Formats: sequence, C-alpha cells, structure tokens
Amino acid sequence: MLTLSTWRARFDPLSDAPAVARRTGGQIAGLLAQNYGWYRHEGDLVLPEDTDLDVSLVVDGDLVVHGFLDDWVSGTGMLVVLGDLVLRDLVSWGSVHVTGDLRAHGIVHSVYNDHVFEVGGAVHARALVLSDKSADYRTGEVEAEIDPYYPTRAQLRAARGILVPQVYDGWRRRAAEGRPPKLRRPSYDRVRSRLHRDKPLFREDPPTATGSRPRH
Repeated sequence: MLTLSTWRARFDPLSDAPAVARRTGGQIAGLLAQNYGWYRHEGDLVLPEDTDLDVSLVVDGDLVVHGFLDDWVSGTGMLVVLGDLVLRDLVSWGSVHVTGDLRAHGIVHSVYNDHVFEVGGAVHARALVLSDKSADYRTGEVEAEIDPYYPTRAQLRAARGILVPQVYDGWRRRAAEGRPPKLRRPSYDRVRSRLHRDKPLFREDPPTATGSRPRH
C-alpha cells in the first residue's frame, strides 16, 4: 500500500486556497480555508496501487488510483480533485470533493458528518453507500445507492443483493439460522477490513490466478 505522505516531495504547499475554493464552491471551500496543511499537485496524477490518503491534497487535474483509496489509515486525509476521480474502490471518513465525475469499479463508502462528500459531475459505482454524511452529487450508473440519512428498504435490499454477507454486522449468526443479513447499511469497518485483506465485496467477484481481484 502506498502511504501518500511518502510522496510529499512531489507536491507543493497550496498557496492559492481562495482561488481553488472559487473553483470548487460547496462546503469544501470552508475546509480549504482552514489550516490543514494542504498540498497541491499540478496536472493529472496516477497512483500505482492501493493508497493510504494521509495528507490533504488538491489535484489540479484527473486522479487515477490503481486500487482502492482509504483516507483513514494513518490519519484523516482530505482530497480535492479538479477533474475526474477514477479508482477501484473508495472508503472515506474525511472530505472528498471532485469537480468532474467519480468513477469507481466497485464501492464508494463514505461516513462521518464532520466532513463532506461532493461531486460536481456524476458518481458511477456498483454500490454507493453514504452514512451520516453531508453529500452533494448526481447519481450516474449505480447498481445500489444508500441515502446518507433516510435509506429506503428498497435501497438496502438492492445493496444486500449484490454485496457479500460478510460486510454486514451479525452476518454469521444470521447465516447459521439460514437467514440473510439484517436489512441495514453494510458496515464501514467491515468493508474497509475486506479491502485491506483483498477479500471480495461483491457476490460474483472471483479471485484472479494470484488470489487478488482484478484491478484497473
């Protein structure tokens, strides 16, 4: 896993936060003005593997991650992408703002209401799971979407239909009783754990010859 702070020398300190805030709008503008030690990368950025986002970073271009991005491993990270974000999976506790589209091959799972989830374009993902999160986005191609505050039974049922039982709290006891997981949001911690252990999240995800799931 790449810890992004090890790439700090490739980034510049953000010196024009007000100008970036004018380009983003949204609630992220207020966070850009605060002293989070923001860095900036000029142009498109490609991250070659699963990434621990442990810095506050503005990418002035597209960001492509060949794997998953987790912003709550070594510390809470924040991300502003002034373009498109393309990756396999995203699990987020911190703030994410994308001015373009967010395209995830698998899951986007974002929690915690002190931070924001904002996408100027559309979110495309197999599953989009939000929980107690200030969110502003447009739904693109999504198989299952769970509202951050008022999920419907239909939303929860759609997610349960495509996700493995192991991402739900209490799944083992329910399985022993011959029942599916309780109709609720998939567990953020369980999703993160399975990503870090390279375990499938979706029912039909087969392992590759090396035991890993396919990556972009």
